[in-house]
Formats: sequence, structure tokens, C-alpha cells
Amino acid sequence: MRGFTRHLAADATIGDLTIPRESRLLLLYASANRDERKWQDPERFDVKRRANDHLGFGNGTHMCAGLHLARLEMTALLEVLVERVAGFEIGEPVLALNNVLRGLASLPVRVKRA
Repeated sequence: MRGFTRHLAADATIGDLTIPRESRLLLLYASANRDERKWQDPERFDVKRRANDHLGFGNGTHMCAGLHLARLEMTALLEVLVERVAGFEIGEPVLALNNVLRGLASLPVRVKRA
């Protein structure tokens, strides 16, 4: 996801601009998990990267309710793959065109069996 909206409960001032109560704001944070000030080579997938403080599952009161289930599912999947797969050949990704979501339209993958 690249952003979200909120309705203001009270007037807010950002810089010299006052935004009235009940206005709808759009926060775009498309680079939040790819900030080169935080992540070395942020556009490259690195399985060894310690990404425990990325924003993919939210944080605090806005944390994704399915976070722990998603982590458990990925752990189970990776444990099985490690036993059965020697590697992957990854083709050229095609990004999906969407103003809010960041995702792939396609990604060719060839599995090398162990």
C-alpha cells in the first residue's frame, strides 16, 4: 500500500496551511520501506536484511491483526521450501499500475528442485 486517508477530528495546521476539521487527508508514504537513509540498497530483495521495523504490517494500535498468522505461514512455507528447492531463477518483474498499491502484475519464476 502506498498511502491511506483519514478524516480530521479537529482543525490542523501544517506549515502555513490550516486544514479544517472533517477534511479528508491522503498520506502518501510510497517510499517508507525503501528509504535509502534507512535501508542499504532498498530496492533489492535481501533475505538476510533485518527488516523487523518496516511498516508493512503497521505499528502500535494500527498493527495488522493478521501479522502473527502471516509470519507463521511464511515460516512454515520457507521450512518446507528449504528441504525441497535448490534455488529459484527469477525473471523480469512487471509492476502493476495502481495509484495506491505497489505490487507486481507478473513475475516469472522457475524452481530448481533439490
